Amino acid sequence: MPTKKPLPVLVPERLRKPPRSFAWIDHRLRSPERLAMLDPPEIGLYLFLALAADKDGLSCWRLDRIEREAPCFDRRSLWKARDGLVELDLVAFKPWSASAPDGVYQVLSIEPNAAPQPPQGKIGLPPLARSLERK
Repeated sequence: MPTKKPLPVLVPERLRKPPRSFAWIDHRLRSPERLAMLDPPEIGLYLFLALAADKDGLSCWRLDRIEREAPCFDRRSLWKARDGLVELDLVAFKPWSASAPDGVYQVLSIEPNAAPQPPQGKIGLPPLARSLERK
């Protein structure tokens, strides 16, 4: 968030320094057009995959391991979240085989000028949530 004056460092001895294995999330995901289209499980899975990814955005965590590491998810919500992220073109997924539930994930780059389109049957946050988001 740009400001006119630099913000003061509140705890100088605790400044963040990117470690050798550093995860990041593209700030363009925060735009109202994109964020409003994500359900909480999709946000959680996206965060998990971004944290697990290598420098190219690749990871291969099994759904049962994600469920163990992040117990707020159950397998059904993870499958649905994965499908939603793929439909929104935020994540690519390729199963190990045609019937395998697990495979390779890639957190995709966010295209700067592409207007996101909600998947069929998904309209994003309800108006009340959007109004709260702006505050």
